[in-house]
Amino acid sequence: MSGEFHQNKLDLMILVARFNFFIGLFTLLTFSCKNKGNVNSSYQEIKGYAQGTTFSVIYEDSTKKDFSSAIDSLLNEVDLQMSTYDSISFISKFNSNSSHSYNLQNQDLFIYCFNKSKYFHLVTDGAFNPAIFPLVKYWGFFNRDSVVIDSIYILDSILPIIRMDSILIKNSDDVEKIIYKTNLKAKLDFNAIAQGYSVDLVANYLKSNGIDNYMVEIGGEVSASGLNSKGNTWRIGIERPVDSSYVGEYGFQRIIELKNKSLATSGNYRKFNTIDGKKVVHTIDPKTGYPVENNLLSVTVICDKAIDADALATSFMVMGKDKAINFIYNFEDDHIEAYMIYDSLGKYKEWSNF
Repeated sequence: MSGEFHQNKLDLMILVARFNFFIGLFTLLTFSCKNKGNVNSSYQEIKGYAQGTTFSVIYEDSTKKDFSSAIDSLLNEVDLQMSTYDSISFISKFNSNSSHSYNLQNQDLFIYCFNKSKYFHLVTDGAFNPAIFPLVKYWGFFNRDSVVIDSIYILDSILPIIRMDSILIKNSDDVEKIIYKTNLKAKLDFNAIAQGYSVDLVANYLKSNGIDNYMVEIGGEVSASGLNSKGNTWRIGIERPVDSSYVGEYGFQRIIELKNKSLATSGNYRKFNTIDGKKVVHTIDPKTGYPVENNLLSVTVICDKAIDADALATSFMVMGKDKAINFIYNFEDDHIEAYMIYDSLGKYKEWSNF
């Protein structure tokens, strides 16, 4: 995705955050939607800042309805339930309090993401794990802290508390849903799935209002339906994965046509730490407790729903190229299209099944 470089420090932080797909998904600050008027003819465009990133919604409506307030409300509700950067959000209260159980009344978005996360945790054999929050924090990716890594501490103190089976949702005696954690130190982080879900929520809202032609993009996760303002299939650019590059600095590696599908991209080339002189990527393997060491630079996944594409893109970065390809060819629940950029002896190589 290309974007205008802003000189203002705040705008620069937001622009960079747009492409840091895991870290900075949510912040306390959610900017209101701004209607930018016609893109062309009956096409409308809404742009703004939300969830620590930028978003863009383009849609065709001959009556020129302004959906900015409704979209703003949807994104705010996601924050209220799932933002780890908002101290009053439901997930923050769940993570910080020392109670074994919490009432899930009016937390439908949280419940949906939790159940989806459980599903992907199962089908990916643990590669996807939203209980990884304590491990990501330990490696310093939430606040860029300097860290000293203790392998024994990871093995004995962290891995036992990032088990997804230690967190359960059940119905209580009065038929209200309750979330339980058997380990009080367990914490959740939906950063690798909630942004895709946000895209789905906005797309579903547009559909419910009779909009057939639209493109919804939040922080690089995209859902597209129908045609763009020129009457063509929506086209999405996949960036060249150069370490520490600015948005659009090295152009696109590939242009993908997206029709009635959703897309998510995950990569390690922008978000990494340097520990003891070694590059440490932000994709962490929940089984080992350590950042992954494979040659994958970027993974783009296309599915019907953005939430699925988001979760799978993260999972494939953990698996590595060969395991991800094997997963794609053997997955029976849905058809998955993927495009991978990987390093081969210092050169970019590509793999795709479309």
